[in-house]
Amino acid sequence: MNRPCLAPFKWLKLASWLTLLALVLAACGGAPSAPQAAQPTAAPAAAPAATAAPAATAAPPPTSTPVPVATPLPQTAKSGKLVFAGNEEPASIDAIDVVSVNAIEVVAQMFETLVYIDQKQKVYPGLATSWERSPDAKVWTFKLVQNAKWHDGTPFNAQSVVDHFEYIRTADDVKGSISSGIKPILAKTEKVDDFTVTISLNAPRPDFLTDLAEPAAGIDNIANKKKLGADAGFNPIGTGPFKFKEWVRGSQITLVPNPDWTWGSPIFGASGPPKVEELVFRFIPEAQTRLATLESGESHFIDLLPFQEMKRLREDSRFTVSGFLLPGMPQMNYFNTALPPTDDINVRKAIIYATDKQSIIDSVYFGLVEPAYGPLSRAFPEYDPAIEKLYSFDPEKAKQLLDESGWKPGADGVRVKDGKRLEVTIVENKSWNDWVYLLQANLQEVGFDAKVLTTQGPSNTEAIASGKYQVPAMGDVFTAASQMTRDWESKGYGTFPSGHFWKDKTLDTMLYDAQSELDQAKRKEKYSKIQFYIMENALMVPIFELYFYAAHAKNLKGFVVDGSGFYKWFAGAYFE
Repeated sequence: MNRPCLAPFKWLKLASWLTLLALVLAACGGAPSAPQAAQPTAAPAAAPAATAAPAATAAPPPTSTPVPVATPLPQTAKSGKLVFAGNEEPASIDAIDVVSVNAIEVVAQMFETLVYIDQKQKVYPGLATSWERSPDAKVWTFKLVQNAKWHDGTPFNAQSVVDHFEYIRTADDVKGSISSGIKPILAKTEKVDDFTVTISLNAPRPDFLTDLAEPAAGIDNIANKKKLGADAGFNPIGTGPFKFKEWVRGSQITLVPNPDWTWGSPIFGASGPPKVEELVFRFIPEAQTRLATLESGESHFIDLLPFQEMKRLREDSRFTVSGFLLPGMPQMNYFNTALPPTDDINVRKAIIYATDKQSIIDSVYFGLVEPAYGPLSRAFPEYDPAIEKLYSFDPEKAKQLLDESGWKPGADGVRVKDGKRLEVTIVENKSWNDWVYLLQANLQEVGFDAKVLTTQGPSNTEAIASGKYQVPAMGDVFTAASQMTRDWESKGYGTFPSGHFWKDKTLDTMLYDAQSELDQAKRKEKYSKIQFYIMENALMVPIFELYFYAAHAKNLKGFVVDGSGFYKWFAGAYFE
């Protein structure tokens, strides 16, 4: 096999049946000190429109991939400090408990996964050099690298992997998006010899490699975790190309090259320690400020590029702008079905009919995204386009449904029933959910008293998990359809990212059945039924497919993008 292309950010293409590589996390973040939720606000003015964008992705095979030879760095390669500017500060950078995308970006540089998957959906060795699975996808055997060490100098071996997965299986407080997702299916992990392990599952998991390849699935140092407890998230020890140096709270995290790192995955295109002298992750919540650091040369890579700046940046020869349709759950709003008035299906459907997605796309996102119609991105083989016909923008239909449920217009235009106003609160995660103000205006037009509650990071997590609000905004990034379970199973109620509080266990049964299905045709049929079940019961209002736009200095080369198009690995990065 040829070495994967290092040209970053190519559009992903739908290819094979298996499913897409796992990635998380929800389009949400975390920060060490939670900002207080702001008071509900009025909707801001809209902006002009622009163009549209393509689609995504593919699938990994279940067995080993031949190891390609890493390409040596060009003679013109330069070192230096590499600065990545993100929108939120992580709450912790412990591999097992990592949740937010901002934390995962940092964790992926320090902790290595058993396998990796690139943008062409090829599976590469990581800490595992080869692997096999049983025909029923319940037993997975991994051969491990034999020369790896933890950052503290202790050896990495089969016991390290056993400790990692047994900790996930037995610990009560596992919080990570991938760790908590695989915890219920782990039966046992056994050491075969010093560099061979077998992971046994209690149910078929055809997507297990995609789980293990997710940047949030790095193998953790359990000795360090047990020694430090929660503080391990501020003093991480991994095996990866970068080591933790310092965390200046409220400002930045600094990593330095691991001088002993010689066992890295061939996906990185690097055969030794990183070229850059330091890798700094800065936390800059405001998009325009983040962009200013790129243009001034203070940073070399920024994510969440402001949509209104896209055209100007693409015309600037100093930078490269890239964009992807990210697989997962589209940007949307849950309906909390345990709270009035969204415990009424007519009210929930009225919100869907009242939502003008195209206006949101044109005015907020400059036409650079596409409308969403259900709980799965169209990037997946399991996506059923028939779902697109269920609802349309129809404010009159919305009013009719509200009338049928007894909500009559009051003197001020807000509907009233049994003396109560038709009130809902939309929860916004700042810098992720800019559409909420147009949604607020849409609902006001059909008689809702709709408010927006602005949160960020941990305060957003708390608001959604609390179950106190009717219409929390959400989105999730993952690359196997089976990972939608974490967003929709009832076990998630009272935790992030589940926000619908649906009591009918039929959905649980459908999700668990589909995620274990080995036959692709049956699997597709089962996920089609799940999509229709969620939308026919009006458990969410889909808004748009999540497109991720980033920009970086044109002379920054050699970094690699994971199979989702979101996360970057900087092991092979250099300046030209």
